[in-house]
Amino acid sequence: MTPPSLERLPDYAEKLPSLPETVAHLMRALRDENAGLETLAQHINSDPVIVARLLAATNSAASGLSKRVHSTEQAFLLLGADRVVNIVLASSLIYRFDGHGSGFNASLFWRHSLGVAICAKALAEQTGVDPRLAFVSGLLHDIGRLLMHTASPGHVLQALDRRRHDDIPLIAAEREVFGYDHCAAGRVLAGAWKLPADIADAIAAHHEPDGFGSDICDLTHIGECLCHALDLGELPSNRVPDLSDLACAHLGLSWPKCSCHFAEIEARFDDIRLTLGI
Repeated sequence: MTPPSLERLPDYAEKLPSLPETVAHLMRALRDENAGLETLAQHINSDPVIVARLLAATNSAASGLSKRVHSTEQAFLLLGADRVVNIVLASSLIYRFDGHGSGFNASLFWRHSLGVAICAKALAEQTGVDPRLAFVSGLLHDIGRLLMHTASPGHVLQALDRRRHDDIPLIAAEREVFGYDHCAAGRVLAGAWKLPADIADAIAAHHEPDGFGSDICDLTHIGECLCHALDLGELPSNRVPDLSDLACAHLGLSWPKCSCHFAEIEARFDDIRLTLGI
């Protein structure tokens, strides 16, 4: 049995849960310079389930307070807008896509995705790129793996076995088994979810950003490499991808510059991971 072609993947995208409407609204609001805290709070408050998760995470993060937090507005005051948005986006995706059959470890997948998001956001703050956009791109960078597993879990396991046996990068193993990799599959799912073009590009380019000429593509790629280097997601058989010199030069980043922020990145990752319980 052959795996589904790239052209057939949109059919399988329909089998995945759609992107939560609140998340879609929130991502659009983040790109609107005129959208203030009131607008963000309105989008969050439109989904009671997301509000409940936010308040649970907020009270977990602020366990030393004498009074519990009971509203989105209180969460904004206590944690700040960036942290609230990060919690909402991450928790919404993690709980909605929490497993897709045997062989898929949702906890490992989302810990790594969260690690890339934290790395990309921290680097964005040093390079003038929009940190919220960087966080979203990092969080979504591997969604192609969700789609490939939904389409053909057996072939995904075959690619993982080939990666381990031949000691090759995952994208190389995927290309041998599927004829394409999770970066290409991610662009398909980004289209199905109607994600903004720059986020779709970052998903498609997070292993090979050269030629895209995009800050967010380069940043997501470097965040991916840094996350592996710091082993934030504690992946089995962790392997650091090849780092693009061109991407680093484009953003004015170097490994010594990045290393200054390692401790801060690790602390941020531990904080949100514990807050979300993954």
